[in-house]
Amino acid sequence: RKNELYTARFIPFFQSQIGKGLNAETMAMELARDNRDIIDRLPRSQIDSFISMLMKEKDGRYLDFLGVLCVCDGIAIPDNQVYICRKLLEEHQEGSGVVYLTEPTADKKTMQISVNHGKSWMSMVKFAEQGGDGGSNTYEFLEHQLDLFGQLCYGRNEYVIDVITKKLCYLTWDEVFICLKDKKLPNHLRAKYCELIVGMFVDVSPNYSALETLELSFIFKDVR
Repeated sequence: RKNELYTARFIPFFQSQIGKGLNAETMAMELARDNRDIIDRLPRSQIDSFISMLMKEKDGRYLDFLGVLCVCDGIAIPDNQVYICRKLLEEHQEGSGVVYLTEPTADKKTMQISVNHGKSWMSMVKFAEQGGDGGSNTYEFLEHQLDLFGQLCYGRNEYVIDVITKKLCYLTWDEVFICLKDKKLPNHLRAKYCELIVGMFVDVSPNYSALETLELSFIFKDVR
């Protein structure tokens, strides 16, 4: 941990090396992963910098870095979740959006996707077929985007869930459920949508786990 904290001061330098084939973005991400000290010390300007790089190049590793800042050792970081949601999803929703858009087709049976903010659309199945073999950075970006959505909503973040599923409709119940049911989509992609169903629509307030509220103590006179 001491070495990580020492090296973290050079994150701005690592950022300056991004795009030069040195995997500097991976280095920065691994420094921050599950290290709350580094995450808490990271200035907002560094988050803004990664979002700016996303505007120029849709690289899934940038999304991974933002996701690392949302969850640390299984604990959500609401301040970062809300900040990234506002900067990435709300402020860049008009024309210059940095995430892919999806919506049901006219018959509500399949999904279509746009990688250029609604300028053109294509079948989700066709999109997955073209990149499902791991050879398409465009397809991989979708997978990283779904991972980030899950991390943004992790821990029942009501604000982010509302923005993604209702306010801006980046991912509605219909979209998630259609993708889950579509057997033509790759299984690992359907699994990601299954996880999002839990994080965005099931494990949310006011729902609660029945197993966490078991009553094991009883008043003796009331026991029959």
